[in-house]
Amino acid sequence: MYIYIYVYKYIYNFLICRMTVYNRICLILSCPFSYCFFFFAGVFDESVSVKEGDSVTLHSGLTGIQTDDVLQWRFGPQGTLIAQINRAVNKSITFDDVLEGRFRSRLKLDSQTGDLTVRNIRTEHSGLYEVTSSKHTLNKMFDVSVVPVDDVKSVSVLVGDSVTLQTDLTEIQRDDEIQWRFEHQNSPIAEIIRKARKISTYDGPDGRFRHSLQLDYMTGSLTIKNIGIRHSGLYEVDISTSSSKHTIHKSFSVTVSGEMKSETVKEGESVTLRTGFTEVQIYDFMTWMFGDTIIAEINKGAQLYDDDERFRDRLQLDNQTGSLTITNCTISNSGLYELNINSNRHNVHQRFSVTVSVPGPSDKTAWIIGTILLVLVAAAASVIYCLYISKLKRRHLSCQDKEKGTLDALFPKGVSVAEGVPVTNS
Repeated sequence: MYIYIYVYKYIYNFLICRMTVYNRICLILSCPFSYCFFFFAGVFDESVSVKEGDSVTLHSGLTGIQTDDVLQWRFGPQGTLIAQINRAVNKSITFDDVLEGRFRSRLKLDSQTGDLTVRNIRTEHSGLYEVTSSKHTLNKMFDVSVVPVDDVKSVSVLVGDSVTLQTDLTEIQRDDEIQWRFEHQNSPIAEIIRKARKISTYDGPDGRFRHSLQLDYMTGSLTIKNIGIRHSGLYEVDISTSSSKHTIHKSFSVTVSGEMKSETVKEGESVTLRTGFTEVQIYDFMTWMFGDTIIAEINKGAQLYDDDERFRDRLQLDNQTGSLTITNCTISNSGLYELNINSNRHNVHQRFSVTVSVPGPSDKTAWIIGTILLVLVAAAASVIYCLYISKLKRRHLSCQDKEKGTLDALFPKGVSVAEGVPVTNS
């Protein structure tokens, strides 16, 4: 019995591993009996089902590639080469332009293990994937089926609420691993390694997730509590299950809408609607709207739409932060202003309620009283100043008189008399 098994394995390793996908299919079609052989030989190492818009990683099963080995990934019945690692020249390459660019910007090849990742997968990527090596030590096939669904799942939530991102798992198995990441960062924000009985949440590099994350130990779903604008962005989860040779990637675009901010300004004054950002990123598309009208936007540069008579020559857009200033406000500028920020990282929605008030009778009266008081204060100050100057002058004259009297006493002047009148000294 063992001899038959050994011969069976030898034939499989020697013959089948050297066949391309195309040759295998031809053999099956030409000889129906061979289907049983391929079935028991494991011609399809694994069937993979993945939702459209997710990513999938097909694992080669290698921990390293030999120095003079060449690893190749092929797709479809014709065995079209889509990726290759040539260890002799230390070169990894993906062929994005084959099959009319079907895989353009979607393939990622791990140069260490040879694992192939198909990102943002579509139904046209369904089919057979085969990985082989020139040393004939590797030959695996994956039957990938892509289920049509919506693109990256979008989630909208208000500031202060909580949101749960679902993995769609009913229960994590003993050897399963789950990792959650935010904005393509290398370090996870949460992970479960069931085999090591490890469940962890992290604060993130800038501490934005401190005391905000909760991980479900049974399903791996992630809950963000007391969510804020800073939590808007792209969340990704990698699910590696013990029963498969692939990793499922799911993506969630979380949009956090801020509470409506209220601004009150008097007619003729200016008001600035602040975004709260320190810098607009180059890939951000920012739009300011008043009602249903776009009044300003930033898309690789600031642009104002002030043709509307209500805003003509009175809008200022900060190209650094995206904040919008309305100068010389009028009653027609009262209303709801909305800011939408869209990028490949996140979506942000903010709302501002602006009220422009006209100075009422009480405001005019206060203005008049204030003006009168200001005039009276100025007049009083002027009178006090004049009195002070007058007093200084009198003091100065008094000092001069005293000084003159002292000099006369010390140096008396001669007395003038008429001619012929005797002068008597006293």
